[in-house]
Amino acid sequence: MSRLFATAGDGSVRVVENSPARSVLTSLLLAGVPIRHDCGGIARCGTCRVRVGGEGAGLSAIGASERERLEALKAPTGDRLACQARTARDLEFEILDSGEPGREGLGGHRGSD
Repeated sequence: MSRLFATAGDGSVRVVENSPARSVLTSLLLAGVPIRHDCGGIARCGTCRVRVGGEGAGLSAIGASERERLEALKAPTGDRLACQARTARDLEFEILDSGEPGREGLGGHRGSD
C-alpha cells in the first residue's frame, strides 16, 4: 500500500491509503475526501484534475483520453485526472476542485476499477 497526500484548496492535507489497483479518484472517494468528478470517472469532464509536484514519478502513463481532455483544458504540465491516474508509490498533489461532486460517492464512478 502506498499513501496519497492530498492538499485541499484550504491548505489542509489528507493522507489516504492507496492501492495501485485503484485510481487516485477511487482512493480519495473511499476515504471520504471531497473531489469534484462530474462525469463519474471516465475522463470526459476534467473536474477531478489534480496538480502533481515534480515529475509525477511513479504515476501511470497518460492515456489517449486523459491527454485529450488535459489538452482541451489547456492544463499545465503536472496536471492529471484523478480518475485515470494510478500509482504504486507515495504521491503528493493538490486537489484543484473539491467542490460539490457531480455524482455522490462511488455510485457515479464508472471507472475501470
